[in-house]
Amino acid sequence: MPTNLSRHAGAYAICLIATVISLGGSVHGATMPAVTILRPTTEKLATPLRTIFDAQGNCFVADPRAGGIVKFNAGGEVLGILKTKTPPAAIALTAGGNLLVSQGDRVAVLDRNGIEVGRLGSGAGQFKKASGIAVDAAGYIYVADSRDNTVKVFTATGQYVQAIGNAGSAAGQFSMPTGIAYERSANQIAVADTMNGRVQFFSAGTDYRYVKSIGSPLRSPLGIAFEYDQGGALQRLYVVDSFRNCIEVLDPAGSGTLLGEIGTGGYAAGQLVAPVDVTFDRLNRRLVVANGAGYLTIYGIDGGASPKPPAAPLDIDPVPLTVRTPSVTISGTRGANRAVGVTTDTTAVAAPVVYPSATTWRCTISNLAAGANSFTVTASSPSCQPARQSAYVNYAP
Repeated sequence: MPTNLSRHAGAYAICLIATVISLGGSVHGATMPAVTILRPTTEKLATPLRTIFDAQGNCFVADPRAGGIVKFNAGGEVLGILKTKTPPAAIALTAGGNLLVSQGDRVAVLDRNGIEVGRLGSGAGQFKKASGIAVDAAGYIYVADSRDNTVKVFTATGQYVQAIGNAGSAAGQFSMPTGIAYERSANQIAVADTMNGRVQFFSAGTDYRYVKSIGSPLRSPLGIAFEYDQGGALQRLYVVDSFRNCIEVLDPAGSGTLLGEIGTGGYAAGQLVAPVDVTFDRLNRRLVVANGAGYLTIYGIDGGASPKPPAAPLDIDPVPLTVRTPSVTISGTRGANRAVGVTTDTTAVAAPVVYPSATTWRCTISNLAAGANSFTVTASSPSCQPARQSAYVNYAP
């Protein structure tokens, strides 16, 4: 799996790789979007499986090899990692802001600090392999159980309600259900019925009746995302097809007319390798794909773009290699709301840091020891991981 993204230099360009397939008109006029390739999200990621966005545009990524849930702000800066006791598979947000995390035979309920405050999965509601999770407008929780070939339903407070479906290939049956999403305009649950090569829709609420299936050209659907227009009307359906290394773009009306495909197999900018999940970032009109290559591949939809990256959390301006006096003043830039601290490894003493502006800092270090003096600069904030950089100066009296 590649770790050097130099091969992805083109990911910063807005070149288009969407393979557009015209198959005629659709029921409500859905069309293939204009697609641009945006900068991928790579930091701290190794095996991203599922992604979600909160109302502020923060992105949460379930990544087993990262040790839990990696949280990014809208600009792609890592805000932290919520460690989980066992490897996470999928995530969802409750109406109250808690995280639902599938972990094999259970679904953990975590608060925003990563503390487990509850658990789904006991008795009749036990899981064989909890996979995708969705939450409807009433707060009901739906969990795809891949090995049990069912979708298990829980109330907002975690009480088991019932299971939807059973093993098979008939309407309403499943063969390894994985991804699941809530379609709010019709109040329906869409389930990626992976081995049957289709997406099945069921009514949400209390009756959970089978509504319809969307199949061809799907081969191995794993993730589902819905796009809505500014008025809240359903516009497009996006389905990850892991076998075909692409995102199928479908008209969600009727039998699901294919509008086109986004992505092709490969490691170049915007290409996909066994993708797992897709999420639509409505605030920035971006399609975020958990790429099997080990990072998030991101596409702008109809002009959507990544927010301007935030200022670097910490930078140190060039420091002279040698000074003739026992003091030196260092300076640099900092991310918003970050407090800067300076420590040394000798008898040198760092004065309190001063802030000439909202994004700059300065510190005078005195009592330098003869020879090399190293110092470490740390920028911290309540919501972000500390950023650290080191430098040194040689005092030659």
